[in-house]
Amino acid sequence: MFNPDFNDYQLTSIITECCGGVAVVYSALYKPSNQNVAIKRYFVDKTKENASLIQQDILTRKELQHANILPYLTSFVHGRELYVVSPLMTFGSCRDILDRYFHEGLPELACAIVLRDVLQALQYLHKQLYIHRSVRASHVLVGANGGVRLSGLRSAASLVLRGRRQRHLHQLPPPDHDNTNLMWLSPELLEQVHTQPQLCAASLVLRGRRQRHLHQLPPPDHNNTNLMWLSPELLEQNLKGYDEKSDIYSVGVLCCELGNGAVPFAEVPSTLMLTEKVRGSRPQLLDCSTFPEPCLDDTEMKSMYNTDSGVGDSADAVCRLRALYAARKLSDTFHHLSELALQRDPDKRPSATQLLNHPFFKQIRKTDYLPGLIGRVKPIKPDPNDMSALLLQEKLSEMEIEKTTEWDF
Repeated sequence: MFNPDFNDYQLTSIITECCGGVAVVYSALYKPSNQNVAIKRYFVDKTKENASLIQQDILTRKELQHANILPYLTSFVHGRELYVVSPLMTFGSCRDILDRYFHEGLPELACAIVLRDVLQALQYLHKQLYIHRSVRASHVLVGANGGVRLSGLRSAASLVLRGRRQRHLHQLPPPDHDNTNLMWLSPELLEQVHTQPQLCAASLVLRGRRQRHLHQLPPPDHNNTNLMWLSPELLEQNLKGYDEKSDIYSVGVLCCELGNGAVPFAEVPSTLMLTEKVRGSRPQLLDCSTFPEPCLDDTEMKSMYNTDSGVGDSADAVCRLRALYAARKLSDTFHHLSELALQRDPDKRPSATQLLNHPFFKQIRKTDYLPGLIGRVKPIKPDPNDMSALLLQEKLSEMEIEKTTEWDF
């Protein structure tokens, strides 16, 4: 048990700013047991309009308990801020790992371990009649022992309304801060992207009854980035609505994100991306079978990219990535898994349980250890003796926080 008392915690360092500047994630020390934890601190004055979403997030996390879902430990109010305590996931999110160490994508075996654990989390959520609606690498966290946990439950929706199970939903998830969640949305979800959702978390259970489908969009994040992961049916806004199969589409996008290192649709204008998703266009894993083109010559590359724009944007970096993709060969089972999950028709997509039996996961042995596969990744190591940490308690309200990671729980 963790006490809901601010004095029992010592904030040691900043992990990231999140939720459009209304919250900050810290590493902290729980003094009674000398245990490292993560604390999400909400600035209440900045979150009045999102108070119900925060409350629903906490209630949902308290209700759901699974080894592959980030648990809720406790929460409390101190001054004018709300603090939510979770375990410290020392390797951060998969998005952090990709951005810092694996620009070309994770090793295939590491992808298999991560995807298996994400599907196990979704299998549990779907049995509880919840749709996650925000499956992406920044919501997949890796702990010190290699355990993978799914976060981002503030976008979760229930298929139960007034005690009855709904077959479909018709609402978008809550927006992220820059509309990037569009890239993960399924086609059926994208078709209703123009609506303005009022709810963050919903349920497949309404008034005690299980709904077959939902029709509300999940609450958008502050920049609409989540739309990149949402399914076509979630964005279509038609009478059919969407169900838990929209999460499977997001798993397909996650396959490409983990395997390629880049977010599918990231460079595509939102309107074009929405149109292409609804038409059935889908991202692919990049290797010699799907990306055979040689690199453009130096003149062409420099006309497309600013060579001084930073890592990943320079002509040389792009050429290296293109050459790597064209030279490598990913397994046929990996390609097949992503293709199954990304099917335009949600009725043709397998369930999470069915995907867990896919041959792609047979390569995982009991002795496989995720941190061993990503050995160059450095874990978060809070230092309570650091001078900046010692001053942190007194100057929190004066500090200007810089977003450095994409860990969002």
